[in-house]
Amino acid sequence: MKDLHKLPAHTLKVCRGAAQCPHAVLGTDLTAELEGVLIRSGWPEFLAGMTRPIRHHHQFRIAVASCPNGCSQPHIADFGLVAFARIGLEPERCSGCGHCVAICAEKALHLEDGIQLDRSRCLGCAACARVCPEKALRVDETGYRVLIGGKLGRHPRLAHELGFYSLPESLDVLRKVLSVFMDHHRSGLRLGDLVEKLGREEFDKLVRP
Repeated sequence: MKDLHKLPAHTLKVCRGAAQCPHAVLGTDLTAELEGVLIRSGWPEFLAGMTRPIRHHHQFRIAVASCPNGCSQPHIADFGLVAFARIGLEPERCSGCGHCVAICAEKALHLEDGIQLDRSRCLGCAACARVCPEKALRVDETGYRVLIGGKLGRHPRLAHELGFYSLPESLDVLRKVLSVFMDHHRSGLRLGDLVEKLGREEFDKLVRP
């Protein structure tokens, strides 16, 4: 049996897209960057001083997904990153072939005076840009959707989305999240519980970059 005293203060789950996946929007392995923020925050020492032994439900959970499929389960992690591509359009180049419309799982694209994109439905998977033969669709920018406060247990909570950020901004959010969590920490408190206690709007103000 694993020694509970030796459990780390966090878990980090990165999907296989960090190495190679046809669906990956961003394939960068962020393990070193994320663990660097955790270490500099003082979280490992803080939790070790507050909780002995460290059990699975005490650990701060981070998950990184390289595309919206979310195989690493970022929606039930304390802190999740989901790679996202902002799509740019050049409707005048569209030939009307319909490849992008057919591949879009969110039904965010339709043909009307060239290609049109409903950004409220787009999850930034970039599949449309990959299949467009005329380059009427392109990736203008990549970054991460930041998700906060997911958890399972007796009272599960899906993580809520803070917004779309660059990698440096996302790491800054993580730093602030850990700081706020430690400031309000008490035994048995999960980050999702703290979000509900403070109110999502107030919590988000504290952690935005």
